[in-house]
Amino acid sequence: MSPKKNKKNTARATFIATATASLIALGALAGCSDDSSSTKENAVDLSKVSVELAYTAAPRLDSIVLDCIGTDTLHIVHDNKDSSFELDLFPHDRWVLSAKLYANGGLMQEGEIVTKIEAGSSVDVTIPLHAIVGFVYVEIPLGFGNPAGVASGSLTLKTSDTTYTYKMTMDGINAVFASGMLPLGETYEIKLLLKDSAGKTIYSLQDSFLLTEDSPVPEFTVKSIRSKVQLAVSTADEVNKDVSLRLPGYFRYPSVGDIVVTEVFTAINTKDSSQYEFIELYNGSLDTLNLEGCTIGTSSVASSSCAIVPGRINPGDILVLAELSAKAPSEYQNTDKWKAMGNSKGSVVLQCMGTVLDSLYYADKPDSLHLEVIPAMGSSKYGQSSQLNIRKWQKRDKSDSWCLSEPTPGKLDYCE
Repeated sequence: MSPKKNKKNTARATFIATATASLIALGALAGCSDDSSSTKENAVDLSKVSVELAYTAAPRLDSIVLDCIGTDTLHIVHDNKDSSFELDLFPHDRWVLSAKLYANGGLMQEGEIVTKIEAGSSVDVTIPLHAIVGFVYVEIPLGFGNPAGVASGSLTLKTSDTTYTYKMTMDGINAVFASGMLPLGETYEIKLLLKDSAGKTIYSLQDSFLLTEDSPVPEFTVKSIRSKVQLAVSTADEVNKDVSLRLPGYFRYPSVGDIVVTEVFTAINTKDSSQYEFIELYNGSLDTLNLEGCTIGTSSVASSSCAIVPGRINPGDILVLAELSAKAPSEYQNTDKWKAMGNSKGSVVLQCMGTVLDSLYYADKPDSLHLEVIPAMGSSKYGQSSQLNIRKWQKRDKSDSWCLSEPTPGKLDYCE
């Protein structure tokens, strides 16, 4: 997320090698036993096992597979939205627990441990996963309406003896390049080209990187294909390397359709101290936008609205505006004050310099004045936010362009 200032833009292209191993808790685990366990003569105390996987985060994670071989043979598959397992296992001197991570359509990481499980015990184990292959993922925001006119593109990866070429695909408002599985231990030269409908090159990127087990997924994120460009390269923590390149670019005040509201969370559970009201904004333009004079409120009356504090927002960035309380992270408290919003119904109005850029009405059901409403929780239900399907940004006034799910401030997740 980033803001903007006076007349010079800050468009950025960011290459991020997401090589820091992150722990995903797969929590307490999913029960399993054979049919004989239900008979009295075979009854035995089960053990509860909590498994944690240590792996390198990867975009387009497809599934995590856990195999447990001991007195039983268990095969458990979770998709990328479900990383929680619960297991009750029979005691045994040798349980083999192996995990595999599939991403981008192929097996990418695997690991295994052997452990003894005693009757009635509670066991916590960690399975370290190591990468066996790598891949490259590139995502490029095209901006609302694709103003640059990107029609096609190519990604070329070269080693000393092999060349790989991949075509661009469109994913909503983004252009996406995803390679196949690539051998580790190689230095790759990367060349990325974006072209218009006439075949003219609009944008190009060239660089090189080393694909290793510690850094198996270099992820290139191009934040804007024009304007100020920032190229940041970060590798695994132990390498501790950071390089940036800055070029001049374009900076302007926002117009209607440049910034949209993408998430609203009003029906917080007051018994949950971690929940807080917030509104999420997304810059769908290709430019850094000046937010001076911009407000957010529950009506179009600017004098009773809250001024947005950051001076700018970079292309493709998300800005979270949260209530000013100890519950909300300080990096989300981006207004000069906060006006509490209604739980089951209300309005959100974003305006800059007196011009309304986006507005919405949320409610638990339509009424005579509002036949189309953004779905919101009723007074008896709490804890879910209204989320915009960004692919339907042009129809964001329609109810079916939104859904309700667990809040995700700062992410363009959508509960499809």
